[in-house]
Amino acid sequence: MAQTALESPIDALKRGWNEDAFMRAQGLHVEERAVGEVTLCLPRASPAQRGGGGGGDAASVLNGGVIAYMCDGALGYSIISALLAKPEARTIDVRELRTFTITLTMTYLDVARGERFEAQGRVVRVGRGTAFAEGRVVDGHGKVCATAQGIWRVLWPRRG
Repeated sequence: MAQTALESPIDALKRGWNEDAFMRAQGLHVEERAVGEVTLCLPRASPAQRGGGGGGDAASVLNGGVIAYMCDGALGYSIISALLAKPEARTIDVRELRTFTITLTMTYLDVARGERFEAQGRVVRVGRGTAFAEGRVVDGHGKVCATAQGIWRVLWPRRG
């Protein structure tokens, strides 16, 4: 992901979210709604992403593993969004900022049906070394079918 001449390093990093190989392979797109709030969208679930919920209509239901990785992405990107808005992000090489999931707790409320799905992530609190986020997955019928809470480790780059 090359930075354009008029683009800040932070903007280039955010643009790169949708250029990520995993995101593209899964058909996912992330959009920052506000600082610390993102929506990760699956515009059209593939047959390989289906097969959840058991029962006769399993082929029309989004798989629970897909729901979990959508939440992991939405919550993780919401944390990165909040970190990049902190003043210290302007003094580091933001490409060296690292986060990783410590815990992701999923609560599945109902099966997820439809073609389009959204995972919405929101930061609850960001500290120097730990961040907390929450989110939900909304199915193609507007129904909340899962919620998530997570804790992330934050690793700021060492200053020169």
